[in-house]
Amino acid sequence: MRWESLFEDLEAELAAEFAREKTAEIQETVRVEKARQSFGELLAPQLKAHIEVRLLGGERLHGRLSALGLDWVMLRRGETEELIPIHAIGTWLQRTSGQREGSISGSARFTQALRALVRDRSRISVGGCDGSLLASGTLDQVGHDFMAIALHARDEFRRETSIQGRAFVPIASVAWVRREA
Repeated sequence: MRWESLFEDLEAELAAEFAREKTAEIQETVRVEKARQSFGELLAPQLKAHIEVRLLGGERLHGRLSALGLDWVMLRRGETEELIPIHAIGTWLQRTSGQREGSISGSARFTQALRALVRDRSRISVGGCDGSLLASGTLDQVGHDFMAIALHARDEFRRETSIQGRAFVPIASVAWVRREA
């Protein structure tokens, strides 16, 4: 009988040790998975949530998180859409719950999202990481690391006769691109 209780104690100790090792292994796997998560993946479940973004220049933008790319987010507030590169975000604050099943929109990069605005011929404004307005007009070209904007009066369409100049803006200095209704 003494031997039986000794073996039972040893089996219980082995089972407890196995359970501790399994728990530690699961915790380590979870830590590794969380370490691999990108900022975009963190935001994906928050699609359609109302968020506030504080940019590096101190400016605050808010709206519904309507789209995500690999290196950008889009906020929508009424008819206004703001495309924000992730490199310009200082912090974000979630105001409401998202849809929980969101995902990053394909593999679209910030420059690819800007090229869609070139095709639209939409009037845009571009804000800088320092909080300043960099340019306002029609997006003409998006290169690898820059954008070209045709400058014209707010109440005029982009026509060669109405262009007052062109602004060339490095992508690295862009905090937001606002499509104007």
